[in-house]
Amino acid sequence: EAPRELAGVKGVLSGDNVGFVTFVLFPRHTNPANRENTINLIHQFRTYLHYHIKCSKAYLHQRMRSKTSTFLKVLNRAKPEAMTDPLLYCTTTLPPCIDIIRRFSCVVVYHVFFVKLIRF
Repeated sequence: EAPRELAGVKGVLSGDNVGFVTFVLFPRHTNPANRENTINLIHQFRTYLHYHIKCSKAYLHQRMRSKTSTFLKVLNRAKPEAMTDPLLYCTTTLPPCIDIIRRFSCVVVYHVFFVKLIRF
């Protein structure tokens, strides 16, 4: 919502993604001794705000990358160990196992991480 000072002004943006910052200046801010400092601070406010927005965004991205790497470690730990008996197990890459499947009459049961061959 726009400040009351802008109530009758044409072309003022409004909506969910529009915000306003109001600076309240007292006589001590505009006296000759403090005037230059006040002008510099107001002039640099945009840069100050953008810097902190970017830092917050970088921090959130760092946290997301950290969580993602943690989740990947958990997923990698969930992988089964390599099976050594070629007649019972083979990995999901089926080309080495096709000869075994053709040689024996068996049923192939697919799991997420490995394929188990069951003999009749």
